[in-house]
Amino acid sequence: MKIAILMPITAILQNIFNNSVTSTIIPTLSDKVIVSILCSITLIGLCDLFAGVFTFLYNTSRGKGLTEYKRTISLKVSWMMLASAAFAGPLATGCWMAATPFCGLTTVAVVTSLGPILTAIIGKFFLKENISARVYLGIGITVVGVIVSGWTGFSEGGSNFILGFILALMAPIGFTLEGQFSTYAGDMIDPNVGCGFYRCFGSGVIGLIAMTILSAATGNLAAFTGILRMVFTTPILLLFVVITGLLGAINYNCAYTAFNKAGPSRTLAVDSSRPIWSIPFGYLFAALGVAAYSVNALGVAGAVIVVLGLILIICKPSELVNLRDVS
Repeated sequence: MKIAILMPITAILQNIFNNSVTSTIIPTLSDKVIVSILCSITLIGLCDLFAGVFTFLYNTSRGKGLTEYKRTISLKVSWMMLASAAFAGPLATGCWMAATPFCGLTTVAVVTSLGPILTAIIGKFFLKENISARVYLGIGITVVGVIVSGWTGFSEGGSNFILGFILALMAPIGFTLEGQFSTYAGDMIDPNVGCGFYRCFGSGVIGLIAMTILSAATGNLAAFTGILRMVFTTPILLLFVVITGLLGAINYNCAYTAFNKAGPSRTLAVDSSRPIWSIPFGYLFAALGVAAYSVNALGVAGAVIVVLGLILIICKPSELVNLRDVS
């Protein structure tokens, strides 16, 4: 659970730096919405590759270098890590980053923290699990929090806000599936090694291939190559991408380790505090000139309500610190 605390912090910081690079690159390209989405997901693909490098260096320092990577790849169960990477990278993290320029940091953090609701629904309808009154209450509170947080954006009728909201909704789906797949595989292989190869390198490659195809299909291949060229020819942008990669390495490895040691439900309880962390960090980095940030009173209120609701969904508050029994 202590490891999991790093997840929401690094996730918000990762989003801030990604958004900063995106907002710098987009004015030099087309102002089309598809180009903004293309840019955000391309950048997270590059960040994942750098995260893979940092994780490989970390694993090597632990004596689990190239030989252990080769052994892990040979295991049949490791395909589940690849599936986890596909759900978590281009789908979850990519859509989350792409939604931020349209919805704002805090609103997107609120929406992307809805994984526990999806987990509860899966348990009810597919696994035939009983849902207690406490969980229903938590779901109701969380839905109210999302409505409160997004009310201003919806009431203003901004089409880009609605698009960003829809993109953000893809994130909890991906994060939920990531937690289930990676936890199962992590019981049989080293979660950090699996994370390093699949969640980092795997997600990066999948994301960049997907954006190459998307840019070609939409006639924006020049924009895609322009994004790559700007990143690798502009030192400050490259530095921000590398920093985002380092933050990603910390985030992904903390997630896979926490899934393995404490279980996905309690890990997601801690990670669901993202909306709260987004507020102080958003203002801090706006003051430093890294990325623009603003949030209204409804956004703050919605963030608090969502976190309270999610805690009720996942567990009794008094049981939050109980660790997963992996014996």
